[in-house]
Amino acid sequence: MNRSFAKIISLITVFSISVAIVVGYISIARGTSYLTAEIEEKILITAEKFSNDFSAKFNHMEGLTDSLASHVATTFDAERLQDDPEAYLRQYEKSLSELIETNMNTVSNAHSLYVTFNPELAEREHEVWYAVVDGKVQKISADFQANRRDFQLPYVEDMVYFFEPQIQYAGVWTGPYYDKDIQEDVFSYSRAIYAGDLFIGVAGADINADDTISIIEAMKLYPEGYSALLDEDFEFLVYPKKDTSGEEPVIRKQLQKEANANHAKKSGNIKYTFAETKKILGYSKMDNGWTMVIVQPQEAAYKPVKSLTSVFFVMALILAVVLIAFLGAFSRPFIRRQSSLEAENREKDILLAYQSRQAKIGEMVGNITHQWKQPLNTIKLILANLLDSYRYDDLDERRLQKSVDKVDGIIDKMSETITDFSGFLKPTKEKERFPVKQCIKSALSLMEESITFHKIEVAISCETDEEAFGYYNETVHVIFNILNNARDAIVSSRACGRMADSAKGASAPTGITSRNAGRSSGESMPVGPLGRKIDISVVRAGDMIKIAIENPGDPIPAEIMPLLFEPYFTTKEESGGTGLGLYISRQIVEERMKGKIFIENIPGGVRCSVLIPMKGE
Repeated sequence: MNRSFAKIISLITVFSISVAIVVGYISIARGTSYLTAEIEEKILITAEKFSNDFSAKFNHMEGLTDSLASHVATTFDAERLQDDPEAYLRQYEKSLSELIETNMNTVSNAHSLYVTFNPELAEREHEVWYAVVDGKVQKISADFQANRRDFQLPYVEDMVYFFEPQIQYAGVWTGPYYDKDIQEDVFSYSRAIYAGDLFIGVAGADINADDTISIIEAMKLYPEGYSALLDEDFEFLVYPKKDTSGEEPVIRKQLQKEANANHAKKSGNIKYTFAETKKILGYSKMDNGWTMVIVQPQEAAYKPVKSLTSVFFVMALILAVVLIAFLGAFSRPFIRRQSSLEAENREKDILLAYQSRQAKIGEMVGNITHQWKQPLNTIKLILANLLDSYRYDDLDERRLQKSVDKVDGIIDKMSETITDFSGFLKPTKEKERFPVKQCIKSALSLMEESITFHKIEVAISCETDEEAFGYYNETVHVIFNILNNARDAIVSSRACGRMADSAKGASAPTGITSRNAGRSSGESMPVGPLGRKIDISVVRAGDMIKIAIENPGDPIPAEIMPLLFEPYFTTKEESGGTGLGLYISRQIVEERMKGKIFIENIPGGVRCSVLIPMKGE
């Protein structure tokens, strides 16, 4: 190698190392920036998730209490009260007791529901109070004297629930505090009741605080972190005292500063320093004005960023050494050729990355479209049933509430579909153990109106109660897709159609409820027309749980059997089929949960089997 060529090699080496350093630095900066944003988003999303969960629970209690207060305000007879206050209150308490007891038996979140009357209405205190004690709804007789419930101003802590709604003239949340009558910690929501200018009393509902406190105290993304619940003035309500150690004033000041800067902002991240330790706080406001916060030390949260930086530096050093050796060992033409090949490869990588991204976006849009069709049809059927009930004077509050709850559940599932499919394209969920029977119950609940409309019988046989290991929501989607295909096969089957025609007028009406999916082995739903039946069986097959779904539809031709799980292959073009249902199901079962799914013709119909592991890493 002559001197001039050596100089060229040296210049190329220096230039290449300089470029590598610049590119490496940019890559590290961008990589750490993305990873930092992901970590901060994870903290924020966790705070928002728990905030939304608690808000939904609290909103339910507010609606229950407001409804009770409205009922009392409209049914209380002030004129009859004036004639004989004591007698009228005793009579009114009796009718109100039946209403409150009925409400307590129909709701699941409330721990207690009550109406405390204004003691000035009669010569003694009157209260109607029902609570869940040892799993049963029981009437509570409060001991006002023993528990020091004084209705005089200034009021004590135990009487906040009675006086604050009058002062604020709005619903008020209090707690957690220890209720001496039921001897439990509770969150309480109460609202003052007025009939014109007459103050009747307060209506309220309690939530057992133990579960909420346990969830908040145990909620940690990293061992050194903790979470807390704050009221509307950023005073701490629930928090692990041993972990905060005087940190409350600092957090309160940071949140007040954030609120003053942007009062409309409901969630965000705040970075601050306490006791020479840098920390990051994620907060999210609840609907009732309280705030959920998650506090994590930055050193623990950003540890992956530091690890990534170290890896990049080591890789950059190794790359520099290899590059020097490479340039020193090979000639200039080879270097030029290699550079040309690298440039071509980079262009191909960019093109492939772009094509892959476009394909994933298109796939996700198609999946969401497929998953939303059936819920929308189900909502349409529910509305049609409600209209028929109204026209035939068969619409009562129970039927209306049941239909509203069902539509709410379907809408929630549709909302979850977006998140679930996002996770399907970019898996972030952790596997968990879950009951297969519950998945079947959820899938059947989504299809209830459609199965009822087509008079299809569903028989469930569950020979094992052991749990599967995988993804619960996605298993529901798989079962839903299979049941959807089974229903279509029955409706379009020539054999089922002839048998159904011959059974007209002899079949009892059919339908399913959420209770059907939880029946014991061998039980089934009401019988539909002859031949319209879906059999679901759950058994253990070695170290897997096997779900078999059979329908009496027409056999699948041998020539299309290998194509069933291919994307966009469908035999239902006329009815709007996309050919994605079975393809998505196979991706979920075999790729994500390491299970198996297959379809086979059986005597008298078709069977689709899904095997899900019972164990996993």
